[in-house]
Amino acid sequence: MKLVRIVLLITLSAVAVSSLGCTGEPPPQGFAGVVSDGQSLFVGTTQGRIVALNPAARAGAAQYPAQGEWSYEITKQTRGSFGCGTAQVASVLYGNPVLSGGHICVGTYDGKVLMLDAASRSAGLVFPQLREGEWAYPRTDDSIGPVVGSPAVVGDVVYVSSSIKDGSRTLGVVYALDRLYGDELWVSEPLDGKLWVTPAVADGVVYVSTFEGHIYSLDAATGKTLPWTYAHEFGFVSSPFVADGTVYVASFDRSLSAIPIGAESPSWRFQAGNWFWATPVLANGTLFAPSLDGVLYALDPVTGKPKWGTMYQTDDAIASSPVVVGDSVVVVTKKGDVHVVNQATGLGARVPNATNEKATTLNAEVVSTPCYHDALVYVRGQNNVLYAVDPIARTVRYSFSLKME
Repeated sequence: MKLVRIVLLITLSAVAVSSLGCTGEPPPQGFAGVVSDGQSLFVGTTQGRIVALNPAARAGAAQYPAQGEWSYEITKQTRGSFGCGTAQVASVLYGNPVLSGGHICVGTYDGKVLMLDAASRSAGLVFPQLREGEWAYPRTDDSIGPVVGSPAVVGDVVYVSSSIKDGSRTLGVVYALDRLYGDELWVSEPLDGKLWVTPAVADGVVYVSTFEGHIYSLDAATGKTLPWTYAHEFGFVSSPFVADGTVYVASFDRSLSAIPIGAESPSWRFQAGNWFWATPVLANGTLFAPSLDGVLYALDPVTGKPKWGTMYQTDDAIASSPVVVGDSVVVVTKKGDVHVVNQATGLGARVPNATNEKATTLNAEVVSTPCYHDALVYVRGQNNVLYAVDPIARTVRYSFSLKME
């Protein structure tokens, strides 16, 4: 596990650090992605901002901000080095923003959870507008441990995973917050292993997987640890998800497992050539699982057997979850190639770069998960540019810089 921790530290550093400024802090990066509420797009940027976009206005190259568009920078106070004093610097966002009834929930790497009201942010009002359901947790200058996964909003509760230090050990903690007011409902007991995951919630139970190879089940109402836990000799790398009474999760031994809830062993385990960093997607009776070995695997969720004669091979690692579009599934490689693959056959092709046939589709590194909205797939690159890709025509329709002054 020591080697795994070193590799993961390098991985995060590669997307979070490029230089040191006067504050002594690395500049913001992170790999938050883009989500849609059916009308607008909401993007977590490498500048620690949540940006709301009107897709029609962006497609028409309208001046920003157009109707319904806004940008909100999430900051933290930091004490600089070499006499720089204190300063407000942008927070780092790793998990996707989560939408809930006109609100946007996001967690930060510096240990804050925020609920933003879209109407209040569009009006440029001071945060938080408590009457409009805006809040920050903790409310004081205190913070919890780093939040890497997305919050999970279920009904009127927000579930967040984080990590705390206990001497030389790192332990995981799950928080349950009131969605309307941000009040703390419960805090779990410390769990064995770092938590970088989005909690999975099903049938009144919260499931989380840790770097030390444990899956814990918690009572969603009280936070108490339930009797069923699952242990594996290798730590878990991806966020778990639950379907049909089964927890699907990937581990550092390069395997993806299906573990029936309550069982002591998996019903199946599939081995790949590298880690399944991204959470797989279950659609139309198939589990689509991209790996850092550059392969998109299509597996039977019941048996774990491949559903394609030949798995779809790209030429680079895939670090983001796939997006299902009609009868296709879209994956984006880390170096920025977009591939459109037929769900039934596993046959597909790369979307070419319109101006340079030798360049990748986007000519930008991609770690965040794309989003499908109104016939286009939206991808946020680590260059802080949002790309709109037409998966049918297999072309990039337009791009928009998310760099805000």
